[in-house]
Amino acid sequence: MTLAASAPCLPPQLMERHVLGMAEMGYLGLSEQWLLRRAGDLHWRLIARAMGQREAVFTCAAGEPLYAAFCATRLHITSPERPQLGSELTLAADLYRVGHGRLASVQRIEVDGIRIGQVVLISTFVGRADPSSNRSIVRRAPKVLVVPPDAPSLVQKMARNASDVARSAGKDELEITSVLPCPSTDFNAVGLLYFPSFSALAERAVFEAGASHVRTLQSRNVVYLGNLEPGERVTVAFNQNPLRQHAFLRGEDERLIAVMRTRYRDMTGQSRR
Repeated sequence: MTLAASAPCLPPQLMERHVLGMAEMGYLGLSEQWLLRRAGDLHWRLIARAMGQREAVFTCAAGEPLYAAFCATRLHITSPERPQLGSELTLAADLYRVGHGRLASVQRIEVDGIRIGQVVLISTFVGRADPSSNRSIVRRAPKVLVVPPDAPSLVQKMARNASDVARSAGKDELEITSVLPCPSTDFNAVGLLYFPSFSALAERAVFEAGASHVRTLQSRNVVYLGNLEPGERVTVAFNQNPLRQHAFLRGEDERLIAVMRTRYRDMTGQSRR
């Protein structure tokens, strides 16, 4: 039996602050990998709190483990030059619902009190039909349903568009390369390819193919369509535009596991910090 939590008047919110050091910063600014990991943790903690739980550990009515897996994410940075070593970064996250069975967190990014961007994460609950296979991921309902307020219209639109992106695969002339994910660095504690690793794998493939290192991320939209087994190689197909990139990630059997659209800012001529 699935229980429904009552809907709050305002979206549940969590906030955390960090002093930016080497762990939080990347080559030319804020580390995307660190930021996504923190944002993902806030998202899961928001869901747990809305369910009345202290820990972000989820189960279905039958007691089997569930995971709040991401369907789509969007990271947008308006001022990539503002984060500096020693600055204080604030993440403030609100939880919403997006249609049936999906939850979204909208997270504001501030540096020293100035808003510099936003992260939007949309998730659904999934489990494994076969406990030994990451290819057997299926949607399942949690033991307690969360009923936060409806998401803003832009988030609703992002969720609707996510279901259509697979149709765009292969329409451009793309360069193709492959990367082998490492289980100890790219997979998470439940044995799935961790959601920040999708963009990290794409970045490695594109850089190896000759992309500039003197650019910084402005926005990245990712739609997640599947997962990998440890030891499975990923194929990355991408266009050659240095500042606007469209990439497709596939498993070894050509199944599409992610689609991403990325924008960069050229940092040529600007001093490194």
